Amino acid sequence: MTKSGPVPDESRLLSGHPMNPKNSIVYPKLNSNEWILFNTSGTSAIGPWGTSFAANLTPDETGIGSWTLAQFTRAMREGKSKGLENGRPLLPPMPTIGYKELTDNELKAMIRYLKSIQPIENIVPAPILR
Repeated sequence: MTKSGPVPDESRLLSGHPMNPKNSIVYPKLNSNEWILFNTSGTSAIGPWGTSFAANLTPDETGIGSWTLAQFTRAMREGKSKGLENGRPLLPPMPTIGYKELTDNELKAMIRYLKSIQPIENIVPAPILR
């Protein structure tokens, strides 16, 4: 957080919600179905579904390092957690509806890029469902 608002930590881009946040974080419960609250890093969101955390998209084993193209495709097109056939649905704010129409070539290019960036070890917390 800066005087001008939140600024991304470029050394941790695409690594998801931090496994060891610097400060103790309290995740409030919202009593309204009309609100979504994001933390200042943009890596967690609280809404009517509960609390969700941004995934680690780096090629580390704690991220998508062992994912296959089939898993990535299932996650993007079907909204399945970790691209597993019986995985839970991905939670908001993941815009799965917008990714369903991606072509095979677009998905291949996306995973190729994600597998090329620096791996960052980061175990993201499990969602807190309501």
